[in-house]
Amino acid sequence: MKEYKNRKEVEEKYKFSLTDFFQNDEEWEKEYQTLQTNIAILANYKGKIKDPHKLQEYLEKMIPLSNSLLDLYVYAYLQHDVDLENKTYLEMKNKILNLNVEWEQTNAFFEPEIIELSLEEWQKLSNKTALQKYKRWLEEIYQQKKHILNAEEEKYISLLSDTYSSYSHISSSLLNSEHHYGKIKLATGKTYEIAPNNIRFLKQQGTKEERRKIHHKFGKTLKQYENTESFLLHNYIKNNINLAKIRNYKNPWQRKLEQVHLPNEVFENLKSSAKKYASVWHDYFKLMKEVLGLKELHSYDLSLDWGKNNLEYSIEEAEELIQNALKPLGPTYQAKLNKVFQNHYIDYCQYKGKVSGGYSFSTNTQDSRIVLSFKGSYQDILTIAHEAGHNVHHQFIQENNPSWYCDSSTFVAEVASLTNEFLLNHYMANHVNDQHLRRKSIEHTLKTFQNNFFGAIMEGEMEQEMYEHVEKGNLLTAEYLNKLARNAQKEYQGLTIQYDKYSDLMWVTRSHYYMNFYLYSYAVCVSIAAILAQKIIANESRILEQYQTFLSCGSNMYPEEIYQTLGIDLKDPNVFENAIQYFQEQLTLYQELEKEGVKNE
Repeated sequence: MKEYKNRKEVEEKYKFSLTDFFQNDEEWEKEYQTLQTNIAILANYKGKIKDPHKLQEYLEKMIPLSNSLLDLYVYAYLQHDVDLENKTYLEMKNKILNLNVEWEQTNAFFEPEIIELSLEEWQKLSNKTALQKYKRWLEEIYQQKKHILNAEEEKYISLLSDTYSSYSHISSSLLNSEHHYGKIKLATGKTYEIAPNNIRFLKQQGTKEERRKIHHKFGKTLKQYENTESFLLHNYIKNNINLAKIRNYKNPWQRKLEQVHLPNEVFENLKSSAKKYASVWHDYFKLMKEVLGLKELHSYDLSLDWGKNNLEYSIEEAEELIQNALKPLGPTYQAKLNKVFQNHYIDYCQYKGKVSGGYSFSTNTQDSRIVLSFKGSYQDILTIAHEAGHNVHHQFIQENNPSWYCDSSTFVAEVASLTNEFLLNHYMANHVNDQHLRRKSIEHTLKTFQNNFFGAIMEGEMEQEMYEHVEKGNLLTAEYLNKLARNAQKEYQGLTIQYDKYSDLMWVTRSHYYMNFYLYSYAVCVSIAAILAQKIIANESRILEQYQTFLSCGSNMYPEEIYQTLGIDLKDPNVFENAIQYFQEQLTLYQELEKEGVKNE
């Protein structure tokens, strides 16, 4: 794969196009100025929401302005991420963030006025024909009656919440910018600066002794700042608890359940299934130790690839491979997938001055754009398939819903992306002759499932225990968090892995603990994706029709309702146990291919 020094060197065909958002920065600035002027118009509706005609007027003006605000933000965000050294886009990003604060303050009256309606007033208002298309959205607000405060109080909460993300930002800054983890010279002769964004790569490249040194250098630095990190996490959680109480929730967990419209039973089933079949995860690590030929499997060995595959793919080859692998999804899906590739929705190449990693970012009115760090590996192809899944999902949503419902719950959103990964891995395992690549594809399936299911549940339960600890009036100390991590790892991962004092610090590097119980969404979505992939591969009757219906559901439907389109009841523990069975089958398949490979080699 060609290496690039900067963005100017990258061919235009490998960059995303944002002209559907704005033709250029000047057009962005013009739209920004227009929005800044028009926001004030919305304040004229304060105190008038009881009038159905005024409410309709307000919504018809507010929604396009809200869409404009999001388009402005995403354009600036994307331009900044692909050109971090360009101060223009950093300034644009800060401008729109400041405008967002003004937006929230101007519209702070809206929800409280809906909430203040009596039941009779609400029923009269919500039954108006002209407002029916907004009914589920308005219901969502009215159902929060006991949790929304008056307009003045909401304004102050908005101001306080503006600094709420500072804890995660400080933690991220410390980890990624402030701390210095030292250097490591590998047997290859190259010397690297150790950092959170390359530590996995360095461990993969290094010898066992080098991996140990990297692990200890990194851990030694984290150990020096563990008290600061525990203080940040404690205050974030304490703040979250206080905000929940201010809004009349029992605790943040109750708030989460009400927000996602899922019963606690779903999460209890998740945890009980993971614990009931923890031995399957233990078997995964036993197999890993065996395949790698290690006498001892340490926590710093877990990022190792099981088998080497040095094949390198061009961007064109990657696109063709994905198109072939996803053919079982049918022509309608294929047409939307082709749009991703043909319409320049992906920014492929990595260079200095571009954010690392991969993500997909959409708005209510625009298809998503995808940012990647493509280097030609099979893992990079999986990332394309994953992010393209998000894009196609959003295309289906946009085609079938008005803009105010063009959103997806986190407990649904990852299904489309993970299903694509499983389908691509299945294709590689069954359509290539290279035995190493066949095993590699199954290895990726195993890693994807174990990380998103078992790993996410383990850490999700840790997060719940952190909240319970603080709710009882306790302090989140580094000592407590280290012990919590050690016990969780031993219970879920088993005793095959050798742990040390630096293994306990895994909580320090997890940004998900600043995302309000986000981890469980991975476990739900990977379970459904595993089940869906099997049905699609088997070409079950009506599965494509059901899947397209599922992909077309907007935020006017709750997760349980959306999953019902697939005939899936999340309260049924068999859903998660069937997903674990898929993981177990893939584990057995890998063992068989490994034996076959050893015999042939």
